[in-house]
Amino acid sequence: MIPDRSELYELGYFTKLHGYKGELSAFLHTENMDFYEEVENIFVEIKGQLVPYFVELIETKTKNTVKVKLEGVDSEELAKALVKCRFYIPLDEISEGDESKLELRSIVGYNVFDEEKGPLGVVSGILELSGNPQLEIKFEKKTILLPLQPEFIKSIDGDKKEVHIAAPPGLIEPPIVTGK
Repeated sequence: MIPDRSELYELGYFTKLHGYKGELSAFLHTENMDFYEEVENIFVEIKGQLVPYFVELIETKTKNTVKVKLEGVDSEELAKALVKCRFYIPLDEISEGDESKLELRSIVGYNVFDEEKGPLGVVSGILELSGNPQLEIKFEKKTILLPLQPEFIKSIDGDKKEVHIAAPPGLIEPPIVTGK
């Protein structure tokens, strides 16, 4: 049985062929590559539908890429059909680090309040910038990028959908004035 998409985590996508025997190169949305070398099955999104595959091999190639061999995909032609396809694993199979990142993604749409400047805008995304994730905040026609460091995030209120921050000096310039 194929799980609902809400029960899955997008682990990565296939970037290109790796050789001519059905192996693929894939980019993974994780910093913990080794954790996923033991994955036994994935769900590949093909034309909007999730298709289950058994994994024969996941082997780390670079910091963010792996070589993948799927059961039944044993030719260049079959592998080509999967290039650019995203693939997923069940939520209960993700690493602790990726679980934390997933929780952070849930704050997209929350209102942001700075302890000095007051309301700033809305979280529009979480940017993964080479080991330095940034909270992307949209305010009027500006984008504010706040490093996702514990000293800057004071609290997250899921009930009120609010993020309270303490932005570092100089990040939000010129000062935002409200109510005038």
